[in-house]
Amino acid sequence: MRCMHITSGLLSIVGAAFLFGTVHALVIDPIDISKVDLNTDGDVKGGRNNPSDPPVGPVDTTPETDTGSGEPPVDPPVSEPPVEIEVSDAILDAPVPEGTLTLRQAHKLWEDGAYFIDARHEHEFEEGHIQYAAWLASSLFDTDSDRAFSIANSMPPESTVVIYCVGGECDASHNVARRLAQIGFTDLRIMGVGYTDWVAAGFPTEEGSAP
Repeated sequence: MRCMHITSGLLSIVGAAFLFGTVHALVIDPIDISKVDLNTDGDVKGGRNNPSDPPVGPVDTTPETDTGSGEPPVDPPVSEPPVEIEVSDAILDAPVPEGTLTLRQAHKLWEDGAYFIDARHEHEFEEGHIQYAAWLASSLFDTDSDRAFSIANSMPPESTVVIYCVGGECDASHNVARRLAQIGFTDLRIMGVGYTDWVAAGFPTEEGSAP
């Protein structure tokens, strides 16, 4: 009889403990249904029962700028304006033979579109000459008149023609001027300085054979 009372008491204690645990689970840790998110497979995502899931928050959709090296973008370099070459008055206004052009006067005519004739040797012309100048030696009228007249006919007789050679008392320029005057040219000028002075001033030049 005493054993039956002991067994009945133990069963009462176990039953009371089971009931207490069940009530504690329901009261202490309820599940908030509103915070449970089911995916398409029926699995639970988020909420307190999934501590491994990342926190839910607003997604930043701002596109990232890829700079390649990770450095901030660098503005392109600003091109500097061209540097103008200053030519001294001593070069531009150097003394020249009477009746001929100074370097300043010759360059002004070049800028105005006057025709320029190089009266030096042809190989000197090919090595370098004033830009847009044509080669025409006085001897060409005797050795290759067709070529000489072809060059002469490319210029209107009334146009301004500037003839140059090595500068100073250069007979080559005067000889070409006389030949052109004989066939009707009326505005012939001779540059009192030479090609090397034009180069020293930094004025435009070019190389190559005569057209």
